[in-house]
Amino acid sequence: MSIPVTSIADAVEFLRTVGGFELRRIQPADSPREARLERDGTLVDLHIGTPTGARLVIERHPSDDSRPDDGDVEGPDGIVIRMTAPPCLVVPMIREETTVGDGDAVGAWHLGRADMEYRDLVPSRLGGAVIASHIRVRAAGPVPDYVHHHDVLFQLIFCRRGWVKVVYEDQGDPFVLQAGDCVTQPPGIRHRVLENSDGMEVVEIGYPAEHMTTVERTLKLPNGVNPDRRWHGQAFVRHDASNRSWTSLSLGVERSETGIRGATAGLADVDLVRIEPDSTLTLESVGANHPRLLFVVSGSAVVNVDGTRRDLAEGTTLSLRSEHRAEITARSVTTLLRIILDASQDPGYWRPIV
Repeated sequence: MSIPVTSIADAVEFLRTVGGFELRRIQPADSPREARLERDGTLVDLHIGTPTGARLVIERHPSDDSRPDDGDVEGPDGIVIRMTAPPCLVVPMIREETTVGDGDAVGAWHLGRADMEYRDLVPSRLGGAVIASHIRVRAAGPVPDYVHHHDVLFQLIFCRRGWVKVVYEDQGDPFVLQAGDCVTQPPGIRHRVLENSDGMEVVEIGYPAEHMTTVERTLKLPNGVNPDRRWHGQAFVRHDASNRSWTSLSLGVERSETGIRGATAGLADVDLVRIEPDSTLTLESVGANHPRLLFVVSGSAVVNVDGTRRDLAEGTTLSLRSEHRAEITARSVTTLLRIILDASQDPGYWRPIV
């Protein structure tokens, strides 16, 4: 920002003591006409001129005990500094529901950022607590992304079709997520999407639904390997479909674990379930406040929930309340992505809310 003032000295003192800016340069020494100050990458250039007033919004850091509380602080020449508290993660209470969403054939898409198309797999977002997005990119090529991180409790990326090249903090060189692979993005892990194939599709699950994304200004990726790194108690998980193993649940029904339950200390359990034609997956009721989402990766089936039967086509999502029991019978070989969240704990149990 370029701010005209009548007194360089008075403006510098105000920005330093109230705004937390650092003086970078000033000239001339005997009668200053120009000065530059900086805070958190923001540059303010002062120069002698007719004041027009300027409003600076400054985020207080946790250590800024000596600075004013939230509100406006007026300084010389009409300069106003508004002190604001850092954004706080808000986690709405989950409102569970039992619903069957639209599949690929009838799903409603809308354009999101970076030319990506989105559709909500659970339009209610369980009361605003959980977002389940089906995301696709039609054209292959580099992705106009940047290193960033998310303020979340839990986040999952499952590659459904095509491939996407990504890089994550402390996970070594960039790698490719192929169809069937998935990763977790622990709270605060720096990452970047680099490139995608033609017709790439992913399913993204986020808890809570609305959360802050912050651009990383200093860390460059890749930054090496640290297998013991944890982010708010969670470990990074990369589940590779090519190394997937299956265990039998019942006749014609198999399950493949992802290791996400252990990596998130029980916050989320994610697995793949494969059902042979005419075989049935039985989903018993679970403990209270454990909503379940099942996405049909491939195949088709019919679900029976408390006597109500609904078709499950490719791309359909079944949301299931904790107390509800369901039976899913496959018409063809059907693969389901299943997510179970533990919403029985206060969010502060999983990570400090600061």
